[in-house]
Amino acid sequence: MFVLMVAIAMAARIDMVADTGRDSESAATTWERFASAFPEIHADSSCPYGDEEKAKSGGVTSFDCHWKSEGMGSSCPDLQATRLKAVRTFQAKNYASFLDGVSGYPLSPLFDKSAHVKGDETYEQMDKLQIQGLMHPEVINLEDKINLKKLAKSLGVPTTTMYFSAHENDWDRELFKKSLGKICTMGIDGFFIKATHLAWSKGQYLVKDFQKDCQQKTSSDRISEELAKFIEESILSVKASVADAHLREYLTPGVTVESLFKTGGLSTQPLEAKVQVLWGKVHHMFLIGTDNRGCRVNGGSWQIYGDKTGWDLAGMIKPTGGNDALGDRLLEKAFQPMVDYAERFARGVRADLMRVDFFIGIPDKADGEWLIQMNECESVSGHPYWHERHGLGAIWRDGYVLSNRVAMTPKTWSSIVKETQADRDALGLD
Repeated sequence: MFVLMVAIAMAARIDMVADTGRDSESAATTWERFASAFPEIHADSSCPYGDEEKAKSGGVTSFDCHWKSEGMGSSCPDLQATRLKAVRTFQAKNYASFLDGVSGYPLSPLFDKSAHVKGDETYEQMDKLQIQGLMHPEVINLEDKINLKKLAKSLGVPTTTMYFSAHENDWDRELFKKSLGKICTMGIDGFFIKATHLAWSKGQYLVKDFQKDCQQKTSSDRISEELAKFIEESILSVKASVADAHLREYLTPGVTVESLFKTGGLSTQPLEAKVQVLWGKVHHMFLIGTDNRGCRVNGGSWQIYGDKTGWDLAGMIKPTGGNDALGDRLLEKAFQPMVDYAERFARGVRADLMRVDFFIGIPDKADGEWLIQMNECESVSGHPYWHERHGLGAIWRDGYVLSNRVAMTPKTWSSIVKETQADRDALGLD
C-alpha cells in the first residue's frame, strides 16, 4: 500500500503581505516536495541547459542567472543590462496603450484607490495601498478558492478541476468519503487537498498512487478516515495567521479536492505562467516550474512582455524566432490564449492590477493542443519586479491621474511638496 501525502506549497493564494522571504521559501518547498513525489521522473532529464545544480549556479545565461540563483542575478551584469533595456523599451512604446480608455475603466471597491492616490506614488507605495484595500468584504470572491472557481467559470476562464469542496459550515465527512469513492471510480491516481483560507503552504496535501489502495475496502476506509481527519484538524479547525489579516477576517474555513496537474514529459512540477495585468492589459508574464524536458524554470529566467519581447531559457527573445525551441512553441500556441484569459479575468473583477496564474500542459506533438488552466490569482505579489517596477508604478499611478480619480486638495499638495523636499534633502540637493 502506498499513498503519498505531501504537504505542498502551490501558489494558491492572493498574497496579503509582500514577503519575498516566505514566497521564496514556499516555492522552494513546492519544488522539493514535487521532486520527491516523482523520483522516477526526477532521475531523468533531457534539458539542453543543464540540471538543477546548474540552474542555481549563478552563471551568465538566462537558465542560471535569476533571482533564485547564486548572487540573485548579480552574476550576469551584461545580461541584466540587456534585460533592463528590453523592459524599458517595451514600457516606453506601450505606455499610452495601457492608459487609453482608462477614464472609462470600472474599478471594484476592492481595488479603487481614488481616495488615497496623490499622483506621485512609486510602485511600492501603490502596492501598499493595494494591500490595505484588500481589507474589504468583497475579497472573498477572489480569495476563497471555492468562490474563485465559480467566478472564473462565469467569466469563461478555464480552471483546474475541482472534485470536492466544502466550507466549515457545510462540511460532511460522509459526503467527502463518497467523493473519494467517485474519484476512485474515475480512475484518478493523484489529487491534492487544499485549504481555501490559508496561505504559505498551510493545509495542503498531495495524494499519489491512490488507485493502488482505493480498490480495496479495508485500505480505502483507512485512507478516507486519515484524509477526513486531516481536513478537520489541519484545515477546518485552523485560522489564517494574524499577518494574513484579510484571510482571517473575512474567509470561512474551507477545503477543496483538486486535480493534480501535469505539464507532461519529464516535468516534476507544473510549468506555470504568472501573468501580470495592469489596467486590463497584460504587461508581462514570468514562468516557473519544470518544462516537459525536465528543465528547471526559476523566477526571472523566462519572462515575456505583452509584445512578445523579453527572454527565455536560451536568452533574449528574437522576433524572428530561433530562440529556445519550447519558448518559440509557447509564443505561437499558448501566449495569446493566456493573454486573452488573463485580461478577461482582470477586467471581469474590475481590478487595476491583477496577476492571473496558469498551469500549462505541453503536448507531445508539435501540432498538439496546449492545455491552459487557471490555477490561482494574486492581487498582491511578493515579487520585487526589479526590471519592471518603475514602469509598472508609473502606469499604475498615472491611470488614476489621467482618469480624473485623483482629488487634489491643499493637504495633498502640501504632502507632495514635503515629500519631494525630503527626497532632495536625502540626496543633498539644493
